[in-house]
Amino acid sequence: MTDLHIPADDLRVGDVIIHDGGETPVRVLDRSASPVIVTNPGDSDEITGYLWQHVAVKRGERP
Repeated sequence: MTDLHIPADDLRVGDVIIHDGGETPVRVLDRSASPVIVTNPGDSDEITGYLWQHVAVKRGERP
């Protein structure tokens, strides 16, 4: 996996968000309320932010 610092708009399912509370795998992305993006909506590890905010992620290599 590669560590990246990206705008939230570039998040993909399969990324792992790195934050102060640990790590959160991205299973679902909801962009329907743009410019807000919701990661894992409705789950206990839901994260909400704006498309332009930056996030640290681990991203697996694409085959």
